[in-house]
Amino acid sequence: MSLLDDDLLETWVTGWAQARGYRTRREGRFPAAFLHDKTNDWEYFALEPSHDEFAALASSARMSPGRLFTIVTGRVNEIHGAALVYGLNVRSADEVFMTLDMTGQDIEDPLPLDGFEAETVRNGKVGTVTVTADGELAARGSVAIVEGHAVYDRIVTEPGFRRRGLGSYVTRALTAVAMEHDADSGLLVATADGLELYTYLGWENLASVVMFEPRL
Repeated sequence: MSLLDDDLLETWVTGWAQARGYRTRREGRFPAAFLHDKTNDWEYFALEPSHDEFAALASSARMSPGRLFTIVTGRVNEIHGAALVYGLNVRSADEVFMTLDMTGQDIEDPLPLDGFEAETVRNGKVGTVTVTADGELAARGSVAIVEGHAVYDRIVTEPGFRRRGLGSYVTRALTAVAMEHDADSGLLVATADGLELYTYLGWENLASVVMFEPRL
């Protein structure tokens, strides 16, 4: 299993940004991505920041109403308390940073499920899987390969097509793309809705993910 450290977090941010077409930068030891399609501002990421680091990043977040500040941590209660002190509101607190040992994963594209059509598009080290039913989008997801890690992103099943195995299908199709690049491990941030699926597929929980926004 991968150990969660600053390098691994930055690897995830890099792959996540590549999958979404975001540009990145650093502020001290913390990576950031520019969310041009959401807030038109920066989102900063920090693994277990010290109190001084939290204060500095919170000050940066308060510089703009669209700026976000995301913490990866095993100290959720302590982080919530610090947010109150430094003028931040919790935007989400139900996501989980997860990893998967890719050893033994299937390298073949899975067969499409009955009644659905699937397409995999490869663009360098980024792959996107789209599943449709009679031309209607049913599910999709992306993966980006960064230094031997496969970063999975936006694996989403549309509401009318849930409970049919499409999330599992998309994840396995993305894994087939990742194995083309000899990925050793997988990384993703799971929502509460996806946690059960990823746990079933063998993913392991490394830490909680809490996103903050400026208190206006």
